[in-house]
Amino acid sequence: MQTNQKYKIIDRDMIKFIAIIPMAIGHFVDFYCGASASLKNSLILFLLAQASLIASPIFFYFIAEGFRHTHSVKKYAARLFIFAVITQIPYCMMCNGTLVISGMYTYLNVFFTLFLGLISLAVCESNLNQLAKIALVVILDTVTYLLQIQWLIFGIPIILILYYFKDRPTLRFSLFALCCIGSLLITTLPAASLYYSKGLTKYFNLCIVGSVIDLCFLIAGYFIVTLFYNGEKGKNPAFTKWFFYIFYPAHLFLIYIAKTVAGKY
Repeated sequence: MQTNQKYKIIDRDMIKFIAIIPMAIGHFVDFYCGASASLKNSLILFLLAQASLIASPIFFYFIAEGFRHTHSVKKYAARLFIFAVITQIPYCMMCNGTLVISGMYTYLNVFFTLFLGLISLAVCESNLNQLAKIALVVILDTVTYLLQIQWLIFGIPIILILYYFKDRPTLRFSLFALCCIGSLLITTLPAASLYYSKGLTKYFNLCIVGSVIDLCFLIAGYFIVTLFYNGEKGKNPAFTKWFFYIFYPAHLFLIYIAKTVAGKY
């Protein structure tokens, strides 16, 4: 591990800024351009849209790090839950132009994933017996599926993997990659199977290629944070902490405004 220390040159806040730039651009392209950003219509728009996936492993990683260093897990969890609820408003509006969740957008935003991931870490580090810990984490993970929260059953395991296998990088990456593959299979397998059964080879191949590209972006985000993060907060941690909390719902609301002005609802 010592041989990689020379690459750890980026602090937490800078890595988060690196994450939110492709995230914001990707969300705008994905939700504003819609079908135009599909792989069959535009490779460039598709790559821009899917680049938002870089952010997910980075913020999962910092949930694990935040739990490790926070002074109050309760306050940390409360902030995540409050912003999850707040974010759900612009999230629904951006997806559907209304507060009612409908159509393909039947899940809750990723802040709920981060919140439940933190709660799972608190459960695992509690004084409960091992069986109770496993049962509670399974229940929490089941909730992510029942409520259709982003990342479904794979968000919590990834956060736990990033926390518990920090000193075993090969195993940590292998488990992370397996979870990402599982998540991509859940989201793409139904469509890919349908295309395959109907003999639509072109669209089946596009699903497979698109999933591979998605996996590459997720792995890129993983390596950005695990290879280059130097363990330091940044120059203005108090300001940036609230900036990153506010930025997520704010950028979704701006996308909603842009779609409304353009008459896309």
